[in-house]
Amino acid sequence: MRRRDLLLLGCLPIAPAMAGYEKGRLDLSDYQVGFSTEFNNPGKPLLRADGGPFSTRYEEWGGLRTLPGNKEQELYVDAGFVPSPQGTDSLGRADLQPAVGRPLGVNPFSFRDGVLEITAIATPPALRDVVDRPYLSGMIATDRSFAQRFGYFEMTARLPGGRGLWPAFWLVSKTQKEHIEIDVMEAVGWDTAHVYQSTHLKPSRGKGIHVRVGGDPFDYTSAFHSYGVRWTPDELVFYIDGRETTRTDGAPFRDAPPMYMIANLAVGGEWAGTPDSETRFPAVMAIRHIRAYRRREAE
Repeated sequence: MRRRDLLLLGCLPIAPAMAGYEKGRLDLSDYQVGFSTEFNNPGKPLLRADGGPFSTRYEEWGGLRTLPGNKEQELYVDAGFVPSPQGTDSLGRADLQPAVGRPLGVNPFSFRDGVLEITAIATPPALRDVVDRPYLSGMIATDRSFAQRFGYFEMTARLPGGRGLWPAFWLVSKTQKEHIEIDVMEAVGWDTAHVYQSTHLKPSRGKGIHVRVGGDPFDYTSAFHSYGVRWTPDELVFYIDGRETTRTDGAPFRDAPPMYMIANLAVGGEWAGTPDSETRFPAVMAIRHIRAYRRREAE
C-alpha cells in the first residue's frame, strides 16, 4: 500500500483464491488478546492527541498525510490538522510547523451504532484555497502505541464501493532499514466482490504474494466482514470471516521487526483509479473493531 513501486517488488501475478471459503477455520484457542479497540464507547479517546492509541498520519515515515508515490488524491486529516500554506510537499507532508493557527475544521472520524466511521469527502469549495488535494479522508495507525511480532491481526469492517476508493487494513514493520508489509486486506471500489491479500518485501527476502479473494455472493459493501492474518515463524495464513483464504511461507518474515497496524480510506491512485460520476461522496469505511492476538505463554 505504501508506494506503487514497492507494491510491484517481488510480487507474484494476481491469482484467485479458488474455493477459499472451504478451507480451514480460524482457531484462536492458543491465543490471547494483546491489543483491542472496540468502537462502542464514543467517550473513549480514539486519537493520540486525546490520549487514545491511534495516529492520523504516517508518523514512521515523517508525518506524511498522503502517499504521492501511489498517485493518491486524498489528504488524511483530523480535527486538529493545520495545513501548511505551502501545500503538500513531494513526500506527502502537509502540516504547518509548528502547528499554530486555525485548524482546517474537517473531522473524518465519527461514531455511529457501535462502529467507527472514517469518511472521505470531496474537498469543499471553501477549502480549495487552503488545501491542494481534491479529497479529504482519514487513516488510523498504531505506529506510536502498539506493534507486535507474530500473532493474529484482525479488522472487522464494512467497506465503501465506487471507482477511486481504496480502503485497506495493513501491517508494517517498525524499521527504517527496509520496507516489510503485510496487506491483510485491500479493496478497489470498482470491484466490490473481491479483496486483495498481499505481502511486500525486498526481493532478497523472497517473493511476495498478491491474491484476489472473493466472488459471488461476497460483497464487501453490503455487510461487515472480518479480515485477518495469522503470522507465525513458519507461515502467514490469511482469513476472511474466520475462514482461510490463502497462505504463504513465513520464512521471509521470520526475523522481521514487530509490525504495527494501519486502517485507511485512500482515494485515487493508479490502481483504484479516479472517482467518477457514479462514486458517491461522502464515502464511509465503517470499522467495528481492530484487534491483535498473541500466542499464550506455555504454562
